[in-house]
Amino acid sequence: MKKISILVLFSLLFSLCSSTNNGNGDLEESQNNDDIIVFTKGLGKSTSEYVSNWNKLISEIANDEDTVLYFSVNPEKVRWTSTEQTVLFYQFGNLEETSSSFVINLAVENDIVKSVEFFSPAVKDEIASQRTKLFFLILVAMADDTLDKDGRESVLSKLGLYDEVSTPDQLGGSLTLNKVLYVVEPLIDKGLLIGINFYTTQLDN
Repeated sequence: MKKISILVLFSLLFSLCSSTNNGNGDLEESQNNDDIIVFTKGLGKSTSEYVSNWNKLISEIANDEDTVLYFSVNPEKVRWTSTEQTVLFYQFGNLEETSSSFVINLAVENDIVKSVEFFSPAVKDEIASQRTKLFFLILVAMADDTLDKDGRESVLSKLGLYDEVSTPDQLGGSLTLNKVLYVVEPLIDKGLLIGINFYTTQLDN
C-alpha cells in the first residue's frame, strides 16, 4: 500500500496556494505576516478571556467578514455540556448546511481553561481541509503565545501530522512544550478515519 501523510489522508491540503471565495485565502495570506500579529493566549486563563483572545486573533488575521464569522466564537452560543459546568461546548459553522462540524470543548476549573479538546471531521473537501489547518494553528497559538509561525508549524510536525502512514491506526502523537501538552488522537470506525481530536492541556508548574 502506498504510504501517505496523515494530513493528506485527512484531506488537509497544506499547500493552500489558491484563493477561495469563503475568505480562507485572505486568512492564510495574513498568516504569512504573523510577525505583525498581536495576540494573547487563552489556555490557563478565564473562559471569557479564552473566547475574547480567540476572537481577537481571528480579527487580526482575517480580512473579510465571512472568515471572521466562521472562525470566531459567538459567546452567546457557548454552552455547558452538563449541570456540573466543567466543560464548555461550541460548534463552528452553525449557519452552514453540513453533516459534520468543527467542535471545541473547554475543560474548566474555577473558571480557568485547563484543557481544550477540538474535533475536526475527516471530510474530503478542500475548504474543510484549509479550515482544519487554520484551526489547528489557532489552537497552538491559544496554548502558547511565545511561538512564532515556524514554531507553531513545528508543533504540528512533531505531533506526527506530516508523517507517512499506511493505515489510520498509525496516526496520533503527543508533545510537551513550554508546559503545554499537545495530543493528536485519531477517531476510527471500522477501519476508516472519521475525524481527529486535538488536545491542548496546561500543565501545572
